[in-house]
Amino acid sequence: MNFESDDGATAESIFDLDYASWKIRLTLAVAGFFFYLGVFVVCHQLSSSLNATYCSLAAKEKVFWNLAATRAVFGVQSTVAGLWALLVDPVLHADKARGQQNWCWFNVATATGFFFFENVAVHLSSLFFRTFDLFLVVHHLFAFLGFLGSVVNLRAGHYLAMTTLLLEMSTPFTCISWMLLKAGWSESLFWKLNQWLMIHMFHCRMILTYHMWWVCFWHWDGLINSLYLPHFTLFLVGLALLTLILNPYWTHKKTQQLLNPVDWNFAQPETESKQAERTNGQILQKKQQ
Repeated sequence: MNFESDDGATAESIFDLDYASWKIRLTLAVAGFFFYLGVFVVCHQLSSSLNATYCSLAAKEKVFWNLAATRAVFGVQSTVAGLWALLVDPVLHADKARGQQNWCWFNVATATGFFFFENVAVHLSSLFFRTFDLFLVVHHLFAFLGFLGSVVNLRAGHYLAMTTLLLEMSTPFTCISWMLLKAGWSESLFWKLNQWLMIHMFHCRMILTYHMWWVCFWHWDGLINSLYLPHFTLFLVGLALLTLILNPYWTHKKTQQLLNPVDWNFAQPETESKQAERTNGQILQKKQQ
């Protein structure tokens, strides 16, 4: 992501900082935390003033609404960075295990701040509302520790870190889907189209994880030499969980939601059972007729 002047010389980039300095990396991580905290607060203020659906939600759902919007903004940043690494950047393609770029350092550090914000928000929300989503907690814990490891290690390559960010490609669609669902637009063509695109993004996530395994296999020695063993082990365990459990589960749930538009994040078991009883009762009545 460099810009070249007319004479062919590379112009100074906004990403050209001294990333060998702990102060620079820590400052960017803290900036990432407060930037996305700011997105969360601004979303709350705007939604409270302009959105009737938001005002009608329970406190727990309002927190989820703001988190969804914050994740969507981060998803846009991550998708741009991930696609650039996957499709364009020649330095990262030349050495997928050890290649580094200044713009990648910027995204790794700010992403670390975001994932720290996510962990704080999820745990505070769980504590306050007495809820617990194991998959979400594990996902964000692995993400934060993984990017923290990349911030700490000056030898760590950036290709896998950027492709990991590309996994966030689904979050803008997830945000739109949930907000429209709460607004009662689940029967609209726009919601269904967004849901189709979101499901497609989840399938793309699965394909991307296979590509990441392929990179690990072909660049194993370089990764072993550039990453600390606990960090590399954490990455492999997290990638395995994502490939075998989290991605298939989320893809299934989103596909199920397309066929049955229900907010399963806040669905009450009692309500679901009552709906099942009513459905079964209707079926029995039709059979009797």
